[in-house]
Amino acid sequence: MLFNELKKHLKSSDFAPAYLVTGEDAFLMQSAISQFRALSGSMPDFNLSEMNNPESCDAIIESCECLPLASNLRVVMVYGYGKIDLSKIGKYLDNPCPTTVLVFVSEKPENNISKLLARLTIVDCSKLDRRTVTQWIAVKTKEYGASITGSAADLLIEYCAGDMSRVSAELGKLCSYRYGGVINDDDVMQLVSPTLDFKVFALSEAVSAKNAGKASVVLKNLSESGVSPVMLIGMLYAHFRRLLYVSVTPAYDRMAIDLGVKDYAVKKAKEQSARFTPVKLKKICDSLQRADYDIKSGKITDKNALELSVFEALTV
Repeated sequence: MLFNELKKHLKSSDFAPAYLVTGEDAFLMQSAISQFRALSGSMPDFNLSEMNNPESCDAIIESCECLPLASNLRVVMVYGYGKIDLSKIGKYLDNPCPTTVLVFVSEKPENNISKLLARLTIVDCSKLDRRTVTQWIAVKTKEYGASITGSAADLLIEYCAGDMSRVSAELGKLCSYRYGGVINDDDVMQLVSPTLDFKVFALSEAVSAKNAGKASVVLKNLSESGVSPVMLIGMLYAHFRRLLYVSVTPAYDRMAIDLGVKDYAVKKAKEQSARFTPVKLKKICDSLQRADYDIKSGKITDKNALELSVFEALTV
């Protein structure tokens, strides 16, 4: 189930015997964990067991088979389970303790749990879609005593790369600043620092539109971010190489894993790669690779190489 379905599911009291909470968004993961913890009732010292790097599968099962005290449920949360044999969990699930909710937690499913996935209820804490995040922002802003324009909400999501931890933190700051008023685009631009990935993305947008003025402004912001020109060239190369890959490769489930990025990054790459031709992306990648070589061979300074690379990308 998706994260935003979890609250309704738990309220129904129709609990599954075992769950796997997994996904890339730390804010959603923590929220899901909190909801499961709450099931233990008013006496968590007796009815909530949180096991970090358990010694064995037997220890997990033993905890699951304990009865709750002054509560209908006992909750067993398991973290760092990747190094133990979980085969006995399958036998436990053949006849699980009806008063225990077992919850495994990890950003990505560990290899040793793969054979159990079909028997677990998976809570997907991947990044929320834009519409859901926008709705969440509107509700939270109202709770904080302010309101926000649609474009400002979109900008906040982009600046935070869709990460709910940052969105939540930055929204609190914006609402304090505009308490009783309306948060607009200027407020977001003044008070929220965009992620480095967003700046690289913005530079790529300017290049695709052949907007030299915007590209110059973004490049200046990148240069002032404290990151070395050599590292920025590397980031730009990785970004455009990713765009090239997704532009010529049919979508498949493991694409984000193979590229070593989050699912959100693949989604944004697909959207942006549509603004380029594969030939143009290949030329940009070649130019950035050449710039890196020229810096390391002493043919050009790193700052000049970065500026020249962006200029060449605009003229491809």
